[in-house]
Amino acid sequence: MKLYAISDMHGQLDGLDPKGADLVLIAGDFARLERIDFIGVCNQVDWVQRKFCAWCAAYPKTQFRLIPGNHDLFAQESQQLAQIKWPANVKLLIDAADEVDGLRLYGTPWVPHINGVWAFEASRDGHALLDAFDAIPSGIDILLTHTPPRIRHQKVDVSIDTNSPHYGSVELAEAITRARPRYVLCGHIHSGDHNPLVIEHPDGGATTIRNVSRLDEDYRIAYEPFVVEL
Repeated sequence: MKLYAISDMHGQLDGLDPKGADLVLIAGDFARLERIDFIGVCNQVDWVQRKFCAWCAAYPKTQFRLIPGNHDLFAQESQQLAQIKWPANVKLLIDAADEVDGLRLYGTPWVPHINGVWAFEASRDGHALLDAFDAIPSGIDILLTHTPPRIRHQKVDVSIDTNSPHYGSVELAEAITRARPRYVLCGHIHSGDHNPLVIEHPDGGATTIRNVSRLDEDYRIAYEPFVVEL
């Protein structure tokens, strides 16, 4: 199976051509967002329906599985989310599992607290992250998360462009150690280290973590999709 993984397009679909891929995986912040208010969310719904769904439908032989990110405000509003008529080859995963041709997937959109105005943003006490990540099942092949994990001495959750602090989730790192997926695909921190990070588990097996963000911190296209055959 040929996988094509990407995140954080923020409405920029230029140059993305998953032709020949069996499965496209999108780790959040895929939709265009121009303003953070009701009008902005309504415009986002319109963009998803007219632009994003049309883009996915243009590849009818390819399956798309995606999670929302903190910028995908429409996905946390049930009334707005219900307006989207997804193509038959697209499924949005929100704390949910799925299976595609035997490949076991799980997607969760939650991110650590930012400032209280974004979607799927956990409160400062961290309980929402614990609850969400405790639900990640064992035995999955690919875990889609928007936030990267926070792992000591690693920079998957550090903006290399701006020399930022670590923005990832310790709770997610602990869940990965417990659930041991084969791959974790994430984004959120645009210029986090895009090299594969392999976590060896003490009792055998390993998890490969990849930041698959498309844009840099200035919202310019900077990275190519991650393509792998499983």
